Amino acid sequence: MSPFARRTIAWAVVTLTACSIELRGGADLAPGDAGAEGGVGGSVFDDAGFGGTAAGSAEAGADADAALEAEAGPVLPYAYRRRLSVAAASGAPAGASLVLRFDHQALVAAGKARKDGNDVRVFRKAGGPSAELHRVLDPVSSWERSDTTLWFRAQAAIGTLADESYYLYFGDPGAGDPPADANQVYAFFDGFEGTALATGWVGAPIGSATGTFSVGKGVLRIEGATGDIWDQADNFLFLHRAMSGSFVLDALVTSSGGSASGWAKLGGVMLRESAAKGARNRIASPVNGGWSITSSYRLATDGTTLEAAKSGAKLVPQYVRLARRFDAARAWHSADGINFTELGSETQFTGSLPDSLLIGIPLANMSSSKGFVEVDWFRARTLVEPEPAVTEQLEEPGPFTP
Repeated sequence: MSPFARRTIAWAVVTLTACSIELRGGADLAPGDAGAEGGVGGSVFDDAGFGGTAAGSAEAGADADAALEAEAGPVLPYAYRRRLSVAAASGAPAGASLVLRFDHQALVAAGKARKDGNDVRVFRKAGGPSAELHRVLDPVSSWERSDTTLWFRAQAAIGTLADESYYLYFGDPGAGDPPADANQVYAFFDGFEGTALATGWVGAPIGSATGTFSVGKGVLRIEGATGDIWDQADNFLFLHRAMSGSFVLDALVTSSGGSASGWAKLGGVMLRESAAKGARNRIASPVNGGWSITSSYRLATDGTTLEAAKSGAKLVPQYVRLARRFDAARAWHSADGINFTELGSETQFTGSLPDSLLIGIPLANMSSSKGFVEVDWFRARTLVEPEPAVTEQLEEPGPFTP
């Protein structure tokens, strides 16, 4: 007998004895959800919660809750759950960032979930007690959407068989703040909160550039007068940190100004072999009018710099992305952070790259006066190809304890 079947029978005993709620069609019904069949129809929320309608009278619900508590202990918090299936065609390492897109709007409309998303939690159960995981909204997503996008981290390596140890829980009207540390989800994330750079960042010139790196009002600001990222040697400002392996970098460039030259490369993302002026590198960056956006690259140390670029007016705000795959790199840009256009194609570096590279945000402003760029957030995550697919299985009505 499956665990779900055993759970159904156990609930049949509790509901029939304590609440006089019938099971119909083989589905168990949560307390206060007598109008639902198979978890569809009724609501666990009242109007004082977040938009649902209570099933049955308050008095009947209170009697049912009291009877359940007397019979089976306190009522458990989560009214619903869905098992998640994580499939990775070529496998995925522990620590990989996993993405789930689901219809939160429909759950709210059905009275099954809170509008603010606090009750939406991710748990993993693999042979022992369940562990609650940090989960974060994608920076371009939000609650109450048909495609709400959540990220969480793989807790163990995923082989070619789907991993079904993860669960999505929801339906707790009294849920407090969930665990949502982005640095427990991605390899690294910085939303540039506070007034100081996060630990691990190095803000420094490459060559003879001069300028400053500051954080305030939720953005990073790089300001300075520099040379260019071009030819055989570079002269620019670079906020960077180290990262190993294959990875994906994303950032949102929000504004620019000051005495920025027409060919200024305004933030974006960069991967670089070292801080040497002639180091191998590739960038994805808006340009201040000479082009609209560029992905320049130096494939050999002290070699010529080439680029894949788009003509036109400056594109800011703009989302930019780079991916390192072993000794190769690709670049993209996007107006909305969802639909990305590739800049050029994959470039192969001359010779092997070291495992650890510098990653970060550049500013190259070919001017004797200071120009600036502001960046809203920066994200780095492990590259997995193809991207693991996270799908929901059938919804199960509770209540549940993880």
